[in-house]
Amino acid sequence: MIDALTVLALALALIHFGFPLLYYFYLRSRWFNKPWDLGRDPSYRPKATIVVPTYNEANLIRRKLDDIASQDYPRELVEVVVDSASTDGTPSIVREWMESHRDFRVLLVCCKFLFT
Repeated sequence: MIDALTVLALALALIHFGFPLLYYFYLRSRWFNKPWDLGRDPSYRPKATIVVPTYNEANLIRRKLDDIASQDYPRELVEVVVDSASTDGTPSIVREWMESHRDFRVLLVCCKFLFT
């Protein structure tokens, strides 16, 4: 004779495993065999945003930006964001670099922190 605890365990197992299996078979018969009509465009190039966080990087920032500019990805699809809270002149170096590389999209974000 089967006791009540065994019946409860079998019922819980059926609920736990049975309904997800039924749902899977429903989805498989209804949606998984459908053609999604997705095409692939090999000429597609996504836009890329490169974030350069800096803090007192005056001696390195010009080389970093030159390295980014030397990449062979189309320049009209690249955006560079330089985030700086520097006190050593890094933002002015970035501004100079931006003036000499007008074909490159650079956004300079300057943050000033006030500590009391």
